[in-house]
Amino acid sequence: MNKFAWLMLTMLTIVSAFIHPLLTAVFLALNVLTVTLYYLDKRAAINSARRITEKTLHVCALLGGWPAALLGQHHFRHKTQKTRFIRLLWCCIVLNITVLSAAGYVYFDWITVRVS
Repeated sequence: MNKFAWLMLTMLTIVSAFIHPLLTAVFLALNVLTVTLYYLDKRAAINSARRITEKTLHVCALLGGWPAALLGQHHFRHKTQKTRFIRLLWCCIVLNITVLSAAGYVYFDWITVRVS
């Protein structure tokens, strides 16, 4: 899973760089934020402090921070036993990929029509 997450993070960064540099910056910032939230939540769990909500973690994954969410889960060994959380995370991943694929299809189809 760790190799898959690194591969997706690298591939999506390269693809977004071809589309627009600002998109790359936003994508990387969102992934840094997501892995930071996983780290902070793990530390809070260890120290019995105030936790970051699962909803916040899922929203970050849904918006495009899912490669970092997978990395954070694996690296920090966080939220790996909660089946409901993992299922919802994978739903966020599938939904994000579906929406991005559809948007890419429409965008590139629009460019093709415009060029023709």
